[in-house]
Amino acid sequence: MKIGVIGIALLGVASLVLVGCSSGFSDGGTVECNDTTIAEAVTGDPTFAEYVVTDYTCADGWAFAAANPAEGQMGAPAMMIFEAEGQFWISKSAADVCGTYGDGSYPSDAMVPESLYEPACLAG
Repeated sequence: MKIGVIGIALLGVASLVLVGCSSGFSDGGTVECNDTTIAEAVTGDPTFAEYVVTDYTCADGWAFAAANPAEGQMGAPAMMIFEAEGQFWISKSAADVCGTYGDGSYPSDAMVPESLYEPACLAG
């Protein structure tokens, strides 16, 4: 009898844990790929706060952006890689997401989509 009561109690606790994990919490959707969100991602980094996005491409939850210093500002052109996480574009290092460099072909260990590999990982 004790084992049955303990088993039922454990099932009740497990149900509450699952309900707590699955309801009421949402990431609010996925970030969009557009001029505004990419510009916010680039200028959200204090190093590039005074930069202007000149080009960007998105694919499969990833984005590549090219940016130049705003008029009258000092700095070199920048190329950045972002991964979508919920409602935000998160900056990623090419060294971490481009995979093992070889002959210029798409590496099997790359995290960025193949369509972004050349501009994001081989440029510059």
